[in-house]
Amino acid sequence: MAFQTGPAIFDVGAGLFTTQWNPAAGDYGILPMIFGTFIVMVIAMTFALPIGVMAAVAIADIQNDNLRRSIRGALEILAGIPSIVYGLIGVAYLSVWIADGFGLQSGRLILTAGLLLSVMILPTILSLTTDAILNVPKDFRENASALGLYKSEIFKEALWPSAKGEVVGASFLALGRAMGETMAVMLVIGSLDRLPSPLYNVLSSGQSITSKLGREVSESAFGSTHFSVLVLMGLILMSTTVILTALSQYFFARGIKNA
Repeated sequence: MAFQTGPAIFDVGAGLFTTQWNPAAGDYGILPMIFGTFIVMVIAMTFALPIGVMAAVAIADIQNDNLRRSIRGALEILAGIPSIVYGLIGVAYLSVWIADGFGLQSGRLILTAGLLLSVMILPTILSLTTDAILNVPKDFRENASALGLYKSEIFKEALWPSAKGEVVGASFLALGRAMGETMAVMLVIGSLDRLPSPLYNVLSSGQSITSKLGREVSESAFGSTHFSVLVLMGLILMSTTVILTALSQYFFARGIKNA
């Protein structure tokens, strides 16, 4: 992949860090795609992380093992649904609800992509966070309960210090998965090659690296500058995912060691 990025680096150069994308005119600005990927991940984690952690705390608190396993299994089914199915649901329902709720003509927006991704990564956060909480020795919970602490205080003072490393690792792992989702994001983000104005306007259409690759790789000629720029975006995506995965493994290992 690094070898294929040569034309992009040497022919386009600093032009890569612009906001204009028009291959016919020789414009290959990748900033809208990088920003779109970043803002979609921020939205997804903003919704999925607190919901996943709170749900994990509630599930871990269930004393009946069979009931806990049944609830976890039902929620983890979400992880096995193909991303194209999520995309179709997003187009048919979520985008329509958002368009109606905000009075817009189209619901294919950055916000829609972020919300859809939050549902897709929720099982990862939920499952790994539940395991992290259950891995905390029972003595911690029992001793804290014997001291008369409320459940919120038990989690804050006894469980969270031991489980936080694995929870952070789960967050990075979910973030890496969110970066790689293609079909679902491509169907609902709107695929507009420009930065939102203003930048925090999530009610505008956008573009992510994955949606861009999904739409244009088959349309570009192998060895062309266009193809090289797309490969460069893929390399950025892969490198970031590798870093996030490495960080998740580091926090998992540290969390297990501290436990």
